[in-house]
Amino acid sequence: MKGDSKGGIFVTATDTGVGKTFVCGLLLRILTHLGVDATYFKPVATGCVPTERGLEAEDVRFVEMVSRTKLREERHCPMKFLKPLAPLAASRLEQREVELDLMRAALDFLREKHTFVVVEGVGGVLVPLTENYTLLDFMEEARFPALVVARPGLGTINHTLLTIGAIRARGIPVLGFVTNGQRVSQDEAVLTSPGIIEEFSHVPFLGHIPHHDTGAQGIAPFIQEHLGFLKRFISSLVE
Repeated sequence: MKGDSKGGIFVTATDTGVGKTFVCGLLLRILTHLGVDATYFKPVATGCVPTERGLEAEDVRFVEMVSRTKLREERHCPMKFLKPLAPLAASRLEQREVELDLMRAALDFLREKHTFVVVEGVGGVLVPLTENYTLLDFMEEARFPALVVARPGLGTINHTLLTIGAIRARGIPVLGFVTNGQRVSQDEAVLTSPGIIEEFSHVPFLGHIPHHDTGAQGIAPFIQEHLGFLKRFISSLVE
């Protein structure tokens, strides 16, 4: 796989359903607003929707909606499976392999065509893609620095420290971590967890991304009101 650690970021998480896709859409929206030639890539998606044109990755469509960026399925998500399972489990049930070379070639194409690529993982970093290859192996090959998305409540210390430790063990820089989703502001776990994660990992806590109702508030005012820390983070990264 071509490229180096510049020109992109790998958005991963402590688990599935934590909010990686929403964070990727926000990052891409901010990047394009800053005038950066940026795009999105998800190497493999599961739980895809069958359509007349074949399987459609809902994550790609969601990122399109949030970022207002046109994305082509075959380029931006080359491997798709119907079953909402880990890629290895879905591939076994559907009797077709995860084609690693197809994923690598698609990412190489986007790196050559664009200045910056926002890559989204699938599940957590140790999710298996094939019998002897995990998402973390792909992250190591991609050589992009990582951003970790975590839950805001109780249990996030262990999950986040394990994730950061696994990424760093491969020599991949971790630029920071964010929490995402609904939280109770008076929850003592919410108040104390980010500081403890910072203390033990020496990775900066960038901030919290609150729950967003797209029907109640547009993305632009939401970013302006709540996500100044993400705008500063992305600005410093591209500079």
